[in-house]
Formats: sequence, C-alpha cells, structure tokens
Amino acid sequence: MNILHPPFVHFVVALPVAALFAQLTYLATGERTYAKVALRILAFTLLMGLFALYTGNVDAEKLRGAEKLTGAAAQLLESHRSFGIWLLGILGLTIVVKWIAAAKASHSWEKLALLGILVTIAATLYQGNRGGELVYRYGAGVNLKSLQQSVTPSQPKE
Repeated sequence: MNILHPPFVHFVVALPVAALFAQLTYLATGERTYAKVALRILAFTLLMGLFALYTGNVDAEKLRGAEKLTGAAAQLLESHRSFGIWLLGILGLTIVVKWIAAAKASHSWEKLALLGILVTIAATLYQGNRGGELVYRYGAGVNLKSLQQSVTPSQPKE
C-alpha cells in the first residue's frame, strides 16, 4: 500500500517551529525581514497542510477499504481527520493575524501572531500524537506481512 500522508506531515510539523524562530528573532531585533520570513514560512506551511489533508483523506480511504479499520481505530481516524481541518483553520487565522501585523507594522499584532504560532505548534503536536497512535497502536498504514518478514529471525549460517 502506497501511503502519501507522512511526507507532507513532516513539513507541517517542522515549518511552524522555523516560523517561531523567525518571529522571535523579529521581536528581539525589530528587523522586519524576519517578520516577512515568518509570514512566508506560515503560508508555505498552509500549502503543505492542504497537501497533508488531501493525502490523509486519500490514505484513510485506502485504510478503510484494505484494512477494515473498525471500532476505536475508525473513531480515532475520523477524529484525526476532523482535528486536521480545525488545525488548518487555526493556521489560517494565524496567517491572517500575521498578515495584518505586517501590513500595519504593529508590534502588538506581531505579539498576537506569536501567540497564534505557539497555539499552532501545540495543536500540531497534539495532532501528531493522534496520528502516531493510529500507526503505533492500531498499525494503520503498516504492511504487517512485510514487517513480520523483516523481523523473523534468520537461520544461523553453518
């Protein structure tokens, strides 16, 4: 099974941290370049988030069909999808605040944008935990046959 979701998720997790460092550097130095960099990083994060949402939905359909996820795993999968949509909304709101801050050159709005970035990071970590639970607890997206073959002890050579 070809799973597309994980590569995009790595960007969604890492990029807000880069935006946080750019934002903190701006607030410490007052150099507007860092504020612009933070906004661009957040915009790229949103793009990667849209890809993550799309590929997550595609992969979820594969999981529902091939692995017959049921019960708690199916509920967690649906919860993970729903929170992903909310997470993109949080990120979008943070981008709007950051854009207003840049347009007004307002230090107060920049501090509000910092709060939005921190909330985005916290929500992303929560979402990542839920996704990890799908994989590590329920084996979502894991090809169990190939996994069993790779961990089967080999016969010693004589």
